[in-house]
Amino acid sequence: MKKYKLYLFDFDGTLFNTYPALCMVYKMAFKAFGVEVSDEEVRTFSREPIPDSYQRKGLDMKYFWDFVKVINYYLNGEESVNLTEVFEDTVKFHDYVKKNNIQIGIVTSNNIPHVKDIYKAKGIDCSHFAVFVGNQEAQTPKPDPLPILTALKMVNYDGDLMDVVYIGDSPNDALAAKNAKIDAYLLDRHNEYADQPYKIIHSLLDLFDY
Repeated sequence: MKKYKLYLFDFDGTLFNTYPALCMVYKMAFKAFGVEVSDEEVRTFSREPIPDSYQRKGLDMKYFWDFVKVINYYLNGEESVNLTEVFEDTVKFHDYVKKNNIQIGIVTSNNIPHVKDIYKAKGIDCSHFAVFVGNQEAQTPKPDPLPILTALKMVNYDGDLMDVVYIGDSPNDALAAKNAKIDAYLLDRHNEYADQPYKIIHSLLDLFDY
């Protein structure tokens, strides 16, 4: 496996299993607007920008920012943190990158205070991360390259872009990396992406000679 100078990671579904929490968040938010959503719909919503999910359910864009406020209310709550699960490879991955001084960062559509709350609640150290970029640091969502480019700017990266890689669990993540002209790996824990034209891994540990 190629070694990179900087490894950037999506958060939801990549570093932590936030799907149980997102089921609660999206169901409660859409319910507040008179719409019911299924677990399977939430899986789709978790891998696309919020405006796409909102419009998919036929809601009026006039009230979109009210919807976002409701999303954030439930997302930032204690129940959301408690429902988030640690993937089997998460702890080993974090121990490995810290021990080997591998430069890593998070680029997510989530908000960073919530991400750090999850790390704290699960007892996993994230102090060695070089950069955190969330929906406040870069408000244009993936697959736009802005979140990744913002991360590179924040760490003052001036090396070869092909020495940077972005890892996520959605084709949108890989497309964002392509748009930013960096390398990409699509994390496919459930063998969903055999037809995707991106490099595939099945565990975070596949990135290294673990």
